[in-house]
Amino acid sequence: MNRYALAFRVRPGTEQDVAELLSTYDPPKLEIDEETRLLGTAVFMKGNLVVRVMEIEGDLAKVAPHLAADPSVQAVERKLNEYLEEPVDPSDPEARRTFLAKRLMHTVLHREAPKPAAK
Repeated sequence: MNRYALAFRVRPGTEQDVAELLSTYDPPKLEIDEETRLLGTAVFMKGNLVVRVMEIEGDLAKVAPHLAADPSVQAVERKLNEYLEEPVDPSDPEARRTFLAKRLMHTVLHREAPKPAAK
């Protein structure tokens, strides 16, 4: 399992609307292919800073286009764009790629509890 985080800022004063939006949209399809799936996602906010964490099994390069093509994700990104400090055209693949690349956080540490021994 790998974890990835994106950080972005929304316009001050829009935090409640953003929290509502990000906590109520329909989840995307979790299975991408035989080797890749989205295991979980979490969104955190502090003031106008939003951090989205994704846990995936497989290749992140397969997850991004999968999410970009999901109708539920497309709808929430269009609405979220209205609140971003730096809006981006979610229908422009290059603009979307740039937005994500600028906001992908660097992993400093990833620890997991050891798996219990099989009985």
